[in-house]
Amino acid sequence: MQDYISYENIMEHIEGIQKGDIVYVVSDILDLSVKAREHKERMDLNRFIDSILAKVGPEGTVLIPTFHWGFCKGEAFDIKRTASKTGALGNAAIKRADFKRTAHPIYSFMVWGKDQEQLVSLDAKESFGKESVFGYLHRNEAKALVIGLPTMSGLTFVHYIEQMVGVPYRYNKDFTAPYIDENGEKSIRTYSMYVRDLEMDPRHINGFLPLGEMLEEMGISVNYEVNGIPFHVVDLNAMYPVVEADIKENDSRNMYVYNHLS
Repeated sequence: MQDYISYENIMEHIEGIQKGDIVYVVSDILDLSVKAREHKERMDLNRFIDSILAKVGPEGTVLIPTFHWGFCKGEAFDIKRTASKTGALGNAAIKRADFKRTAHPIYSFMVWGKDQEQLVSLDAKESFGKESVFGYLHRNEAKALVIGLPTMSGLTFVHYIEQMVGVPYRYNKDFTAPYIDENGEKSIRTYSMYVRDLEMDPRHINGFLPLGEMLEEMGISVNYEVNGIPFHVVDLNAMYPVVEADIKENDSRNMYVYNHLS
C-alpha cells in the first residue's frame, strides 16, 4: 500500500506536468482536504497552488478557472471581487497578488506565469471563440490537470471544440450587464456564451464518461492515483481531433445522450 504523501508534495509524483508547461487546472479538492485531515495535516490552498507553480516554473503558465454565470442574469461582474463558482482553488487565487484575472465575465481564469500579460490582455466577446482563452490553450498545446474528478468532468475545453467544429445543438447568445474593471470603472458590456439550444430534441450530458475512457485508452489522458485520489493530465491539442471526430462522425454520442437517436 502506498504511504501517505503530503498534499504539498503530490505534484512531485505527477510526471505528466513538466517545467515550462501551460496548465489548465480543473479541480475538486474536497477529498484532498479530507485525506490531509485524516493524516493530521490542515490543507493550505495557497501552499498547494504553490506546489503547482513550482512544478511548471516561471517559464510555464498556470490557469485556474473562476467561472461565474451571474452576468447571464444581468448581475454585475467585478473582475477583482466576483467569486468563482468553480472551486476553492479559484477563490484562493483571486486573493493572491501574483495571479491576474482574464477579462471574460462568464469564463474567466486566474493566471500566473510567463503568458500572464498576454492572457489578461485578451478581451474576446465570445466565450469559446478562436481569440478566447480556450483558443490560446489550443494554439499553445496546453495540458489540463484534472484533480479529484473523472477525466472529462469540468473540462470546459470541449465546448471550445464544439464551437470550432460547429454543432447544431449550440449557438452564441449575447448577454449584457454591468462590468467593473481592474481600475474600479463601471460600464455596460456585452459578451456571448455558446449555449445549448433547448428548443431541440431533449438530450442530456452523460458526464462525457465514454469520451474520457477513449482519451485514457489512447494515452491522451494519463492517469495517476495519489492517496487514493485520481489525477489526470490531458493533452488538449491531442484531444481536439478525437472530439471533432465524435461530433462529425458519431453525432456526439460519446458526449451526449439524445432521445431521438439510438
